[in-house]
Amino acid sequence: MPSFKTIQPNTGSIHVIDGDPLDKAGAAVAPATGSIVTKHAQFGPFCQTTLTLNNVPQTVVNGTEYQGTKIYDFPAGRILVMGVTATLQQKTTSVLASTLNTGSTGAISLGTATATNVSLTSTMVDLLPSTAFTSSTTINVAGTAVSAALAASAQFDGTATAKDVYLNTAYATTADVDADATQTISGTVVITWTQLGDY
Repeated sequence: MPSFKTIQPNTGSIHVIDGDPLDKAGAAVAPATGSIVTKHAQFGPFCQTTLTLNNVPQTVVNGTEYQGTKIYDFPAGRILVMGVTATLQQKTTSVLASTLNTGSTGAISLGTATATNVSLTSTMVDLLPSTAFTSSTTINVAGTAVSAALAASAQFDGTATAKDVYLNTAYATTADVDADATQTISGTVVITWTQLGDY
């Protein structure tokens, strides 16, 4: 059972929550394989959510070369994201010679929408900018981790439909992918945010 700790000084309350399922702080989305571990700390209206990704799977489809995976659901309401930082690394789990080519240049981002093009633009990158990485040079061995940060705080209107967080990746050309490939993404994402209200 996740722990739930509350500190209440005389002037108000501070809540520190570690993955409490009853908390209205949003939730990680469990992948089919691999895992996402969520740690959520809340201080009054301010929240910091840490997502630890462990081999979250993606299929790289030959002919499109972009893919997105939902990793988190914000609660309904207007969300102010004050900052996002991430360190992530890709690992190719299919045969390098005949699927995703060894040492291909890819891009990774976080957005409120899933990837729909190889350029990773607009709402595909509104939580973390597109950041270049080099794919595995050995099957089942991760490439070098890359880090990025959201440049400026931003508000998102999730009053009608709660906002999601998508992990997006892409490869620029079809020459990088000879056939459908499989890969995993591991690393840490830290989102600092507050819910401004719902109506």
